[in-house]
Amino acid sequence: MRNFKFSLLDQFSPELYIPVILFYPINDPRLNISQTLNHLKRALSETLTRFYPFAGRIKDLVSIDCNDEGVVYVEAQASCHLSKFLANPDIQLINKLLPCNPNHKEENYSSLVALQVTVFSCGGIVIGCGMFHKVGDGTTMGVFLNSLAETFRRQDNQSSDTSTNIDFTPGSSLFPCQSLPTGLLSFFDKFYFVHQKINTRRFVFTAESLAALKSKSASESIPNPTRVEALTAFLWKRFMAASKQIRGKSITSLMTHAVDMRRRIDPPLPGDTPGNLIWLVTGFFDPPESTEVKLSELVEIVKETFGSLNNNAIRSLQGDEGFLLASSRLKEMEAVHANVELDTFRFTSWCNLGFYSVDFGWGKPIWVGHMGDIESEPAKSGVVFIESGGGGGGIEAWMMLDEKEMVVIENDTEFLAFASPNPNIILLPLPTETDD
Repeated sequence: MRNFKFSLLDQFSPELYIPVILFYPINDPRLNISQTLNHLKRALSETLTRFYPFAGRIKDLVSIDCNDEGVVYVEAQASCHLSKFLANPDIQLINKLLPCNPNHKEENYSSLVALQVTVFSCGGIVIGCGMFHKVGDGTTMGVFLNSLAETFRRQDNQSSDTSTNIDFTPGSSLFPCQSLPTGLLSFFDKFYFVHQKINTRRFVFTAESLAALKSKSASESIPNPTRVEALTAFLWKRFMAASKQIRGKSITSLMTHAVDMRRRIDPPLPGDTPGNLIWLVTGFFDPPESTEVKLSELVEIVKETFGSLNNNAIRSLQGDEGFLLASSRLKEMEAVHANVELDTFRFTSWCNLGFYSVDFGWGKPIWVGHMGDIESEPAKSGVVFIESGGGGGGIEAWMMLDEKEMVVIENDTEFLAFASPNPNIILLPLPTETDD
């Protein structure tokens, strides 16, 4: 296939690179670094033949010319021991481990995937990956990296290749590409991006903290909220409190969550189906001025919001009629943003996307990182949940906020009663898949 058409959901995705960073504290003196890097380049080349659109170039934001121009691949060296970095992870340096400028409006995109391999003086290896959001979501990046690692292991063991090409067609067949009006495209820019610096901080919520939040947010109607539901409600509450402190008043709050469609559609799609198969679900809340916001009330909104993306809702978004419905909803959202004073808080969960399973034969990553501060045209405030590198069912919340919001959150005693600011990475058992 020479030309690959975007799906409607690809068109709706922002023009930015999604970043992820995998840390491998290799302590094998027999490892030949030069040979390892050569094997990795060959594995990348072979993996790209299976993910055929990724080596191409985007045309007019509606399709990919599958011309095999390749992807960005960078090798770098760090003069310190990886263990020293992990003992005191500097989030402001972490972007140096990425091959792209992450999570900001990208005007000069060419490579759809970018990979950087950084070798530390101890032999530890860090792999930073950026994927242009127009071609895939977090699940797609996890599938790609696991496929790359599998190909590397097979080459290293000189075993035969039994893999097949990845099928990219489900997204574009279910949600065909459309001609988007200019007004809708300009709204996307306003919805996704801001013209100010966004600060990134990492906070860890241990399994014990999450259990306490689940208990605090439980109610008769929802006696056992998931980790993600409870944590979303808690952070949403603290963000609203921060907004009130900054503004001097409460205003309407919008919570969005990126929800995976793959298993919600009937019949379900395979979990490794590539592309953008997510939809932003939304929940509104008008915080009271005089009474405290109840966590249980927010959990009910979060759960109801997740539940709204059922098979019928997904089916209604398909085809030409689905495009008209999606467009009308986006126009309604645009009208709300134009006429209502509104705070928007965005959430994405990367729990159980397989990043901790990416094993090149050196063992699984001890830590999965995201990114540091973004200076130029960053995506708006948001939170990404990733399993905690310490194992045991914890979650890391990578929070991207403007400076005023971040200062308030970092000094919020109720928030800090449950969150640990940027703790060191301890070599503990790796995360296991958990019901979120």
